[in-house]
Amino acid sequence: MIINGKALLWGITIYLGLYIFHLVLLPTLIGQEAATGEHKELLYFVNQALGLATCLVSGFVAARVAGHHGFVHGGIVGAVSTIITALLAMLWAIVTDAKFYGLETLPFWLLINAFLCAFAGLVATNMVEDDSTV
Repeated sequence: MIINGKALLWGITIYLGLYIFHLVLLPTLIGQEAATGEHKELLYFVNQALGLATCLVSGFVAARVAGHHGFVHGGIVGAVSTIITALLAMLWAIVTDAKFYGLETLPFWLLINAFLCAFAGLVATNMVEDDSTV
């Protein structure tokens, strides 16, 4: 089995871009009042939905670029991207002197994100038309 580095790069780049979008821009666009006010449950739902979309889109794209072994490519994208984002969050906490809350849940999110990306990769691989049946 050959791992396609270009596919991994595309998937990780998309993951990081979508992650930064929903982590930084969404609260800025919504405002602090919505984050702490009566609509905080809606904001939580939107954050979870964007997190799910981040995993599914990046795994899907990685598998489509690779064209084969979508489950593996998606899983690698999910695992590597989760580790990168955890490291970036830890560095951000160190630089801003903020408390870092993610380390104890990292194994859980590593498994979940890798599985979601791998699932999307599997779907993408199965969507490829099989030319041998023609």
